Amino acid sequence: MWRDVVLVAVGGAIGTAVRAGLTLALGDDLGPALVPLINVVGAFAIGIVFGIRARMPESSRAQRAQLFLGTGVLGGFTTYSALAVESADLAQLWWGAAAVIVGTAAAWLGVVLGRGSVRPR
Repeated sequence: MWRDVVLVAVGGAIGTAVRAGLTLALGDDLGPALVPLINVVGAFAIGIVFGIRARMPESSRAQRAQLFLGTGVLGGFTTYSALAVESADLAQLWWGAAAVIVGTAAAWLGVVLGRGSVRPR
């Protein structure tokens, strides 16, 4: 169990660092649109990870890969708490609601594509 917690924590630190780097690099150019963009990209990637995982045989290695990549890295990369704060600025443009809708659609598409990329054994 502790091994899994460490995998999620390390993955989360990596994902958070990547998001922070993007925010520092692109924040001035994209402004409040950056957080929803990160969340949509992250939701799509999480969908792919979970879609691939759904087609793989059960194994502790596959489960740990999902914990590290999906829950850890991509969970840290996406930031729906930051989206909530940024949504106050975006509410005038309705981007907050659009980001949640598009993020959900991106995750669904990722699951579909992920499932199609791995053949069941």
